[in-house]
Amino acid sequence: MKTSKTGTTIVAASVLLAGCAAPGGTTVPQMTKVSYYPQCYQSVALLRQQDQQFQQAMAVNTLTGAAGGAALGAIVSGGDWRGALIGAAAGAAVAATATYASARAQEADDEQRRLLIANDMSHDYGEVQRAVVAARQADNCYGYAYNELAANLRRGAISKPEAAQRFAEIDQGERELAAILAEYGKKTSASVQQYEVAFNNEAQRLNTTPSALVADAGAPPPPSATRAPAPRPTAPVSQNTKQLAQNYSRLNQQVSEINQEQSTIERTASARRNDMQSLGVAVQS
Repeated sequence: MKTSKTGTTIVAASVLLAGCAAPGGTTVPQMTKVSYYPQCYQSVALLRQQDQQFQQAMAVNTLTGAAGGAALGAIVSGGDWRGALIGAAAGAAVAATATYASARAQEADDEQRRLLIANDMSHDYGEVQRAVVAARQADNCYGYAYNELAANLRRGAISKPEAAQRFAEIDQGERELAAILAEYGKKTSASVQQYEVAFNNEAQRLNTTPSALVADAGAPPPPSATRAPAPRPTAPVSQNTKQLAQNYSRLNQQVSEINQEQSTIERTASARRNDMQSLGVAVQS
């Protein structure tokens, strides 16, 4: 099959944009020197891996938007590569929000479209849930290690220099955990924004508001939603629409959980540093 000049231009522009995209992965460096508690760091490493996978998935979505923008730019400019690049850049800029909603809007059947969006949100919910579980496992492990260390220190079963080394690893692990969670929280918040556009569009099609649609589906409102008076849907809410609203609410709650988990870990780590210092143990800043 012969490749058209426009097709070649689209491919070239998309490849060039791909070279500019982030390859994925967290920017948080490993700050934990693992010596005493490798079992605790396993969960930190798992969270790091999940953060990398989520970043890679977002990069794919961005490139999809860039490719669509390149196609439009090339067609409008008659196959000129400069027009394709302009279109690709514009596509990448909106890929996290409008591109997803526009792509799903191509499905004309309301029920099928809402089912597709609900399934996408369900997948992301599962990914976020695994991240929360990994973070809690790591935090619980380091918490148990700290409690044991503090008890041994109080009864004189361990010297203060060794306690300082052991606590340094616990503290480093908790700080690294909180830093990765902070990045993961930013990424998941950006991901939820793309669903927010699609969800708001569906609410508009049903002649209601997003918060009212969530309430009609029997799900608690997402953290940022307000329960303002709103017109009721003109038709009963279908099962797919209920699933859409419920998954949207659950995903928002998971993002809120990640942020809360990060704050809790940071507060706990700070309290432990103070406790160690009160026991006469040198704590690294």
